[in-house]
This record gives sequence, structure tokens and C-alpha cells, in this order.
Amino acid sequence: MRRVLSSHPGAARVDKGPAQPKILLSMRGLSRIALPGAFSGALLAAALAGGVAPAVAAELTIDQELRIGSREYPLILQRYGGEYGDPALRAYVSDVGKRVVAAITPATPYDFVFTILDNSDAYAFAMPGGYIYITRQMVALANSEAELAAVLAHEVAHIALRHANQRTLLQDELKGATAAYSNDQMHAFTRDQEIDADVASIRLLAVAGYDPFAQARFLATVGQQADLVLRAGEPAPRDPDTHPAIVDRVRRAYAEAKKVEQQFRDERDKVDVTRIAGYVPVGDAAALPWNTRREPFLRAIDGMVYGRRPAEGMIVGNTYYDSTNRFSFSLPPGFHFSNAGRSVGADGPNGASMKFDVMVNRVAPTEGMLAYVRRNVAGAFDVLSLEERPVDGGAMAAVLGRAQVFGVGGQAADVLFAWVRVTPTAFFRFQFFVPGTLSPEMADRVLETPMSLRRLTDAEARAVTPLRIQVMPVPADTEVEALAAQMRMVDHPLEWLRVLNHLDPGANPKAGDLIKLVAQ
Repeated sequence: MRRVLSSHPGAARVDKGPAQPKILLSMRGLSRIALPGAFSGALLAAALAGGVAPAVAAELTIDQELRIGSREYPLILQRYGGEYGDPALRAYVSDVGKRVVAAITPATPYDFVFTILDNSDAYAFAMPGGYIYITRQMVALANSEAELAAVLAHEVAHIALRHANQRTLLQDELKGATAAYSNDQMHAFTRDQEIDADVASIRLLAVAGYDPFAQARFLATVGQQADLVLRAGEPAPRDPDTHPAIVDRVRRAYAEAKKVEQQFRDERDKVDVTRIAGYVPVGDAAALPWNTRREPFLRAIDGMVYGRRPAEGMIVGNTYYDSTNRFSFSLPPGFHFSNAGRSVGADGPNGASMKFDVMVNRVAPTEGMLAYVRRNVAGAFDVLSLEERPVDGGAMAAVLGRAQVFGVGGQAADVLFAWVRVTPTAFFRFQFFVPGTLSPEMADRVLETPMSLRRLTDAEARAVTPLRIQVMPVPADTEVEALAAQMRMVDHPLEWLRVLNHLDPGANPKAGDLIKLVAQ
């Protein structure tokens, strides 16, 4: 599932650059959760109250689920970037996941496998048989071990509650119904499962010794990230009608954590709390055994890759690098990248936008560049002018053009475009849309981008390194703006610093506190 909490692998995704991770929250597939000792009564009953009734027929067996999860494991690694290569971090995440799993009684029949995907989108999901996946970008959004545990607990809950089986049964029941009715029923059913998984995960956190409020804090960070994405003018993550609104999930998670906290207080005299997994005695005898473990978590992710890798096409500040195909270009002032991947997008002032992509022909055009470009764009635009220019010191030839298009109501927009021939059969294409009247200053500004295109040498391509999480103590008398200035390779550095560290607007971290930065 995805996070705006997690997301299943089949969901649509949007490629993002390093400064703008997308976040999705969702989860798939699980059985009944019980809690150890005296907690397995009132707490478990509350966890399952109002939940979906366990499936009783046509279910997959446990062995079938295990075979599915095992079969899909290498395919998921291949599709989603492979396993992140840091053995210490992989072991750490697995240990946190196993602590959560240990809170389930009776013992689960699944031998859970926790995998960090080397992927720059932020999401987590579960597959049948106990296979839990979380991207490194999702890990980067957490601010403590308890918040990491909250993500994993949500996915574990989907498995333990066998949600995938229940959805399969509902699909069988809906056969023959109209598509609209089926979609409405499945979306409502899945939203209920998300709430059920949130409730169960909060209780798992508490039994494992983690702060049950960690789920609400992490969801709030997800909401902050989504708000920043929208303010930056980027396309919103596709989180179809299968997930409740983040603001509702935060409110529910906080209310549920308060219930859990009170129930633990009511039960603490009936059970030996030192037997709770993860319990650490504290000085205050009245304190509850909640762990956040912020510093160990931040130390574990220090140096972790953040955002896209150079081989995928990477954004550093206002420059795009592709170390595989060995080229780079920069945006003009006032523009910022909105996405990267097979195509690259950017947004500018007053509704302006840019798109970059690559076109490859089977055979090389036999006509001149001007005639070839005119023929290819004439069907889409009313071409006003074309000219040839050398790019990268004459290493490449470009055709720059200006055209007009007309939108709804006859409103005109100017189009500036550039086709750059990089091989006999391949062209890099830049296309700028500028609503309204195009000033000479804006025309000169946007044409700086195709003219900045240049080939990277092998040494330059190797020198392009990914952004990484850098954890450091806050120096004395340092304002948050000064810390953000160190993230000069990230768009909207102050906003991202606040999101990554869950800092409220106007808040300053305390001297000596550990903080996450993004640096190269």
C-alpha cells in the first residue's frame, strides 16, 4: 500500500525527483491479532470491534499465501529497484519488524520478511505470506524507531487480519454487479480495512513497547509532505478512493492511542509489564513503557540515499543529471522541477510549464533538421518561427522554435520548443508552454534551458553522486533557516527540512537535538 501510509505494488505511481518524494500509504493482506497476557482481553476486543468479520470460505490457505509471497518476491525486487544495499540498515529494519511481530499472540504462522526497496517514492506494502516492503524514501520520512515501527505494524496488521483474503471474497460476491457499484463497494471496503489496520497497528505498537502515538505523528508528517507537494505545484500522488483522508486518519490514530494509553494504565496492576517486548524501566513508577528510540533510528539512517539515483535521472537543485546517458541541463530562474523519470516536467511563473523527453527513430531522417522538425510539429502547433543553433560548443545541433496553441474559449498560449539531435536517430525535445503574451525576457529565459544542455564526460558522470540523509546535532544559536541553507541542492529546502523533521511552522529545533538534512 502506499503511504499517505502505504501502497500495494499494483497501484499507479508517479516518478519524482529527489527533492519531491511521493508518498503513499496502504497495505494488503492478514489474520486475527491477539495481545499477550492480560491485554488479550479488553485490548483485543476493542481492536477488532467494528472490524470486518474474518473470512470463512474460499480463503487461500496459509501454505498458498506463503507460495504466493515467495514467488512474487524476486519479481517485486526487479520491479521496484531491488533491495537497498546497506546490510546494517536492512538488519535494523528487520529487527524492528520482528519486535512488532512478537507482539502478536498466539504466534503468527508467517515467517515475516522485511525488505527495504531501493526506490525514491515513499510507500510500503504487504504481500501474502508475511512479505513486508518499505522504500528507503518512506524510511527517510520517519523520525524515530517508533514511527518506523508504526509503518511496519500497519503492514503486519494487514497480513495478520488477512485483508487480502477478505477482498478476494468480496470480489467473488460482487461478480455480476455493475462496475460502478463494484468499485464503490471495494473502495469502501478497503477504506474500512485501512482504519482496521491503523487501529490494530497502534495496539501492536503499545504491546511491543513503542509509543502508540507514533502512528499519528507519522501520518501527520505524511500530510505535511502532501501539502508541500501541492504548494510546489506538483501532481498529487494518486491515492484513489481506497484510503481515508490523512486528516481523518491522524485524528482517529490520536484518539485510538489515547484509548490504548488509558487501557494500559487500567491493566498495569494486573500484569508484569517488564515482560512486554521492548519494555525499558524508567524512573517514574507511574510512567508507561513507551519507547520512541529517536537517536538510534537517526543514527541508523545517517548516510542513507535520498531521492533518485543519478542513473535514474536525478535532480540536484535546478539541474537535471542523467549519468547513464551522460547529459545534463538546467532550468531558468523561476522554474522548478515537478517530476523526473522517462519524461521530465517543470513548472514556472504565471502557469508556465516545461516538458522534456527523448524521441528515438528507427532510421535517421534524410531531410534537413529544419524541415524535419517543421514536419513533426506542424500537426500540433501553428509554427511562427524556426532557427538552427549549435549546442554544447557545437557538439550537438538544435532547432529552436516558437508556436501558438489555442485552449478552451480560444485562449492562446505561446509554445517555445527545441529539438536537439544527439545521435543520428535520437532527439532530445524541450517544450515550454507560456500562457498569455510571451515577453522577450521570458523567451530568452526559457531558451537558456536547451542551450544549457551538454554532454557529461565519463569522469563527470561518475562524479554525480546521489543525495543522502545527513544527521547532525543542531549547533547552538542556529536558526532553522541556516540549517535549511545547507540543503542547497534541494528545491524548497526550508519546507523540506520542516517536513523531514516534523517541525511545525515557526518552530526551531533545540541546540544539541539531532536533525536530518539532505546533502550530496
